[in-house]
Amino acid sequence: MKNAIETEKTAMTPDEKAFIDRFVADYCRPHETVVAARLAAFAAERQMRFLAHGIGASGFALAAGVSAPKQDVQAPEEEVRFTFASDGEADAEGAWRAELVVPPKAGPETMLALRVVDGSGEAVDGGVFTLSGAALPLAGGCAEIPFGLFLAGIKSTDVSLRRAGGETVGGRLLFF
Repeated sequence: MKNAIETEKTAMTPDEKAFIDRFVADYCRPHETVVAARLAAFAAERQMRFLAHGIGASGFALAAGVSAPKQDVQAPEEEVRFTFASDGEADAEGAWRAELVVPPKAGPETMLALRVVDGSGEAVDGGVFTLSGAALPLAGGCAEIPFGLFLAGIKSTDVSLRRAGGETVGGRLLFF
C-alpha cells in the first residue's frame, strides 16, 4: 500500500515558486563562495593559533621541517613607529608614505595601525598595501594588521601600494 504522499501529485503555485526563488537569492550563497569563506577563516584561525602558541593546540606544525622552540615575543615598553616610503622622489607621481605603529607591550593578537598618505600628504583612499607578505586593503588611508602576522612575515621585503585601477608602486623601510 502506498502512502498518500506518493500517490498524490501536487504542483507549486507561481507565488510559492517566486517565494522560494526570493528566499534562495536572499539567504543562500553559491557553494564555491561558502567553501572559499570557510577555507579563508580556517587559514586565518590556524595562522593566529600558530603565531600565538608556536605549535597548534592539536600538536602539529603548519609547515614541514623541524619545529623551532616556542619564542615569546617581547614588545618594547614604548611605542615603536615603522616608516615606509615609495621608491623615487617624494613628489613623483604615485609616491606614497606609510607609517605602522606598534603600541607598548603589544602581543601577537594586538592590531597595529597602518596609515598611508600620498606625496602631498593626503590619505590614500582605496587600494591595497602589501607589507610582511600580507595584502592590506585601505579604507580612508588606514588598515590594520595583527602584530603576530607582521612579525611572521617580517623577512618579506615586498612593500608596495597598488591603488585602485592603478599600477603597483614599490617601496622600502626608511631608517632615520
